[in-house]
Amino acid sequence: MNKGAQIVSASIIGADFVNVMVNGRCYTVFPPTVHKLAGAGMFLSDFGDEQTVRDVISSINDSEKLAHAFSWLVQGNDGLFDELSHGTFDELVDAIDTAYSLISVENFTRLSTLVKNVASLIAKQR
Repeated sequence: MNKGAQIVSASIIGADFVNVMVNGRCYTVFPPTVHKLAGAGMFLSDFGDEQTVRDVISSINDSEKLAHAFSWLVQGNDGLFDELSHGTFDELVDAIDTAYSLISVENFTRLSTLVKNVASLIAKQR
């Protein structure tokens, strides 16, 4: 089976996930939806000119924001924040980096281009 068919098949049956350890507990993360990415993005928006996702996440330098963001990536809301806030900064950075790794760069690039196009259409007056 080729790689594309394998990715699609895994997605359909729910086999595309990663397990991440934070504060001694295992969390299962599925590829983030737009809803989850938007929720996590609220807490990951304070970054500068970093080049990689890991650099961006590390530059936040606020474990509380990272715990909020990872909660959004795991279950789509802030429900796990209290539990995740006991994790170390490095655990949270690794967890978020791993969650973002489930998004292919090609799809992320297409999504960001689409968002820019939609934003420019909304902003232009006719």
